[in-house]
Amino acid sequence: MGVRSIHCPVLGARVTHVTDLQGTVTRIMCSEYDAATGGCRCKMSGYGGPLAQLLALASASATASRGVACIFRVSGE
Repeated sequence: MGVRSIHCPVLGARVTHVTDLQGTVTRIMCSEYDAATGGCRCKMSGYGGPLAQLLALASASATASRGVACIFRVSGE
């Protein structure tokens, strides 16, 4: 099991994720991560860090495929 702290471009801060021995993400420790849906509350509310705000200005067709899912979401969700 490993624990890594990674910069999240949506939140604009560091989040921690836990991996199993194969490197698969098993848990995300982020105040904005919703484990029930696998989504990011920043993306759901339309608020985020500087990158998220910049991407909000892009065309809807270019960003529609990302939805509200967390970019570090737990495998198997």
